[in-house]
Amino acid sequence: MNRTNRIIMGIALLAVAAIAAPRPSRAQEWLPIAPEDLAMKDNPKQPGLDSMILYRQLDDDASKAPTSGDTLEEYMRIKIFTQDGVKRGHVQIEFVKEYQNVVMITGRTIRPDGTIVKFDGQVLETTLEKSSGLKVLAKTFTLPDVQPGCIVEYRYQLQGQPGWAHSHEWTVSQPMYTREAHFTYRPFQGYGNSLRPMVTTYLLPADATPKEQADGKYLMVVHDISAVVEEPLMPPRRPIESRVAFYYQNLDSPSATDPSDHYWNHYAKKWNDQLEKFIDKKKSLNEEVSKIVSPSDAPEVKLRKIYARVQQIRNLSFEDYKMQKEDKTENLKPNLNVEDVLTRGYGYGRDIDYLFVGLARAAGFEATEVYIAPRNVGIFLPKRNEVGELSDEFTWVGAGSKEYYLDPSARFFPFGLLPWYETESGGIKVDKNGATMVTTPIPAPVDATLARSADLDLRDDGSISGTVRLDLEGQRAALLREEKRKEDETGRTKDLEGDVKDWLPAGATFEITKIANWDNTDQPIHIEATVNIPSFAMGAAQRMVMPLEIFQMSQMAEFASERRVNAVYFQYPYEETDDIKLRLPPGYRAESLPPDRKMNLGAVSYDISATAQEGVVEVKRSLAVNSVLFTKEEYSTLRKFFGAVKTSDNTQMVLQNAASAKNN
Repeated sequence: MNRTNRIIMGIALLAVAAIAAPRPSRAQEWLPIAPEDLAMKDNPKQPGLDSMILYRQLDDDASKAPTSGDTLEEYMRIKIFTQDGVKRGHVQIEFVKEYQNVVMITGRTIRPDGTIVKFDGQVLETTLEKSSGLKVLAKTFTLPDVQPGCIVEYRYQLQGQPGWAHSHEWTVSQPMYTREAHFTYRPFQGYGNSLRPMVTTYLLPADATPKEQADGKYLMVVHDISAVVEEPLMPPRRPIESRVAFYYQNLDSPSATDPSDHYWNHYAKKWNDQLEKFIDKKKSLNEEVSKIVSPSDAPEVKLRKIYARVQQIRNLSFEDYKMQKEDKTENLKPNLNVEDVLTRGYGYGRDIDYLFVGLARAAGFEATEVYIAPRNVGIFLPKRNEVGELSDEFTWVGAGSKEYYLDPSARFFPFGLLPWYETESGGIKVDKNGATMVTTPIPAPVDATLARSADLDLRDDGSISGTVRLDLEGQRAALLREEKRKEDETGRTKDLEGDVKDWLPAGATFEITKIANWDNTDQPIHIEATVNIPSFAMGAAQRMVMPLEIFQMSQMAEFASERRVNAVYFQYPYEETDDIKLRLPPGYRAESLPPDRKMNLGAVSYDISATAQEGVVEVKRSLAVNSVLFTKEEYSTLRKFFGAVKTSDNTQMVLQNAASAKNN
């Protein structure tokens, strides 16, 4: 269960009433503006970007956390170069209302001629994310009269609730190039004999480091930090961002400077003790296992039955935030052990994972928890001794010589299929002896299959109509079920029709007539629909020409740019297969079909073929992406490959009206 991901899972964008812009908590002075900054037309050190950060200052103060709460104040000055850069004048400040609030916002725009327009507009409060009791909000505002050549700057302050000493993080890398940035952190000093402050860094430049001062605060200055440029198919942002983290650690916990084996064994034993305590109800587990499996079942059959039973538990991690009054009405209590989970029929992700481990052990298997750094969030580097990297957990089972990595708390993922962000990820397997380093396997393309088939009729006017069938398996099906889980059947159908229309030529209609296996995660999602494509084939009375493939490539938009800054990152390997049968109008035959085309570069492959028989043309096509990560140097090869795929898909076949040809 990806704990970080679960906060992001339930997205509900809700615009609410406008509120007045907060007033500054004290008089603010803006730094002077250099004339050369106003005159600047582009960033000489990273040219071609839409904007850049001229100056940034971030002040974190946790020194008064117990009494008045911690504070964070950020000052940002941005130079706008292009029309696309104007969007930097729209600012969004995220916060968690249970722990903090935005108490000050101020800003202004400096026009290219040096005149100043102060921000005195409205600030909107929106709800970004809601999950598991946390509500993530945002204050959004737009600075006035922003245009290319302007400089915009703003300040805001977050005020924390008293009594909390939060972890703090400086995200040094930004979506814009940073010319200069200053960071300050004042830690809470009242931890006495129970807590100690910790500092970790990630991907910082060699000349940048947070330096502790005599009064206990930390200072850092950085220059010329390259932008994390947004691109299609880029890696997850967090693993490629430079950052500094401040947090507090119990004194009885190992230090980041301890030997790595000692550090990770400590946490593995601690987590193993938590697991053992939670599943220490052998009688209840044995009774439940006797209801689920038969002694004659093969090992994997037993595990599949246990997995299916555990996934029947109501998973609270997938449910939206509920108002306190509603929670009290339902009277949901925290589970203290597996017996509670079985009796009450609900639990959070960890409860469900623990129950699976307990039942698997009761059935005679080795089983335990695995903690990993999910690859949508970070990379596990054991020598860094940073336990916060392991933000995800699921289960491991040993059955003789065979190992299984299973995530029963990933509600929409069937037995044997981990969510993509848990694959090819490093972490530790826990037991009473300590930690075993593990890396989860990368899935195969067949674990994310899209199979499309069509039975179509071509008319004399060049239009096409018929039926289409889609089957989505593995990652594709699980992620689709997860994404549409809040939709009813009508809403889900409408969304899917819109998604599929994007694969079809302009003007096409696509109407779903059947969706099967939606609630059966062990089966592919099966969709049947009718399709009508006007004017797909072009030509005169004797001949018509049309492209081989009716489903348009989605990948070319991702490779439109000739330039590339980031590596190319596919979330998971996948494959697409098409089987299109096209019945020709009476009297027509295939005069010319393109030759078969095959391309296999190892990491990507493609083939397409067309055959004709008795008034029917059949086109078969397959496309596979077999790897996840490609360097930016390999981008050009990938771009050429997908360009060749598009060209091959659009190769024309020629159809002849045999009767007309004979008469002429």
